[in-house]
Amino acid sequence: MSKIKLDKDQLIGMTETSDPAFNLDIFDRLYNGNIIITKHLTNKVIEKLIENKDKCIVHCDCTGMGGTKIEPFVPSVEQTYSKFQQLIENSFPIEQVVLRIDPVVPTDKGINTVKHVLETFKNSGIKRVRFSILDMYNHVKERFNNAGFPLPYETFHAPYEMRKKVYDMFKEYGEKYGFDVEVCAEHGFESIPCLSQKDIDILSLTDKITLIGSAEQRKHCSCPQNKRQLCSYSVENKCKHGCLYCYMKWLMFFII
Repeated sequence: MSKIKLDKDQLIGMTETSDPAFNLDIFDRLYNGNIIITKHLTNKVIEKLIENKDKCIVHCDCTGMGGTKIEPFVPSVEQTYSKFQQLIENSFPIEQVVLRIDPVVPTDKGINTVKHVLETFKNSGIKRVRFSILDMYNHVKERFNNAGFPLPYETFHAPYEMRKKVYDMFKEYGEKYGFDVEVCAEHGFESIPCLSQKDIDILSLTDKITLIGSAEQRKHCSCPQNKRQLCSYSVENKCKHGCLYCYMKWLMFFII
């Protein structure tokens, strides 16, 4: 589908190419609606989110691997949960927060890591949990090899059986703790885009924004054309988490 020129009031801001913790200037150019994806809820980020709570949905990304060699400079589960509580206690609406577990490593150890995240957040009031599974880009394989980690699988996508096991686990926990499971761009499963009608409705933009077409970012992604990246591409604003699985080839390691 060809791209359609959209008016600014039809656009939704996204932070997929870096983390707001390293791009605080994004809060100076927000749209009427925004999906803020972050692995690092710093005090400054929390402050900005509260100031703009009428126009932001937060994807609190917590894989459970923070502080390990896979996510060396990402906060731990416990640190993330503490900051999440701080956000909610300062009046940010819980219905505007999504627990995002992205990516899941679909091994037994990886699944147990995710279970720890879900158990930590079980009494948080979260009603939306979304996940995606590790994609093995060639440059990601190289990083895993260089770090001495065995590859979980040689293919780009995990075998269906491994992904089905992850999906079934999420559905079981969703039924147990009362949250909706959202699958992000996983072949073989019904996917819900990062920007969906649900988000538009939650932000009370139903009568103002019409989601159109496909962003065509990658295969199986069903996000609409309305989304626009908020994070800049300058060197100083690059994500500094150093995650081995990052799909960006320019991965750089920094000490925060």
